[in-house]
Amino acid sequence: MNAYRRDEWDASGAHPSTVVAPYLMSTGVGAGDEGPSRAIAPPHMHPDAMLAWCYRGTVWVYLQESMWRLAPGQGVWIPANTAHTTRQERDSTGCYTYIPDDALLSPVSAVTRVLVPRAVQEMLLHLGINDMDEGLRVRIQAVLIEMLHQPAPTALSGWGEVPLPADERVRALVQAVLADPGDTRTLGAIVAAHGLHERTVLRVFSQEVGMSFGQWRTGVRLTLAAQLMVDGTPVGVAAHRCGYSTTSAFSAAFKDRFGMTPRQHVARVQADAAHHLYWR
Repeated sequence: MNAYRRDEWDASGAHPSTVVAPYLMSTGVGAGDEGPSRAIAPPHMHPDAMLAWCYRGTVWVYLQESMWRLAPGQGVWIPANTAHTTRQERDSTGCYTYIPDDALLSPVSAVTRVLVPRAVQEMLLHLGINDMDEGLRVRIQAVLIEMLHQPAPTALSGWGEVPLPADERVRALVQAVLADPGDTRTLGAIVAAHGLHERTVLRVFSQEVGMSFGQWRTGVRLTLAAQLMVDGTPVGVAAHRCGYSTTSAFSAAFKDRFGMTPRQHVARVQADAAHHLYWR
């Protein structure tokens, strides 16, 4: 959950570069093995572009205006000097590769999703734990950078981008929905519980995320449900956990948003070569 206020994002500290010449990149690894999920670090920035990618389990990447849920093999490019924070769920492994813009074939100018090839994942981890000749290491890094710039095949379904409004008035409301998407209270009841007026909430969400609060909450629910089902959760259980009282109502909402039924979604992902290649 994005637990930081706007002033905390504005005060994001700058970390020093971890890339030492003549090398072209560095990679850090984080494991979610402390309780349900690793605590979120304060928002911060790096002078180099960062590729956040998931090796195992589920990794969350938080920006001030959005957050991403990554499954194995999925990654997100974060431009240099962009405030962000991350966490790994329990028994998950997140990896963070830093590359200066001048080492890339083209600078990273926007947050962009990417499918990280399995060979690249293993070699990045190999470079992090094995000694080798300096020239060989630099040549391998150059090849990996070139591979990351190759057009990727269609990525796994279920990319979990969730836009977040920055207005402090709805901060607690947003946190409540993210913490419990299955809350069955009506829109009016949950808005009133936070001392807000529906008209104010509608205006904030319409202006900052381009949709109503109801549409946004539905998106949060269905994004979670899509991943739960791919993880093996039965359709009916996923529907209940995401606030739907009947499987038929859930299936109708899911098809309206994704253009396919829940079972078609699961079958499509399981048939995807990328799913079999990356799932751990």
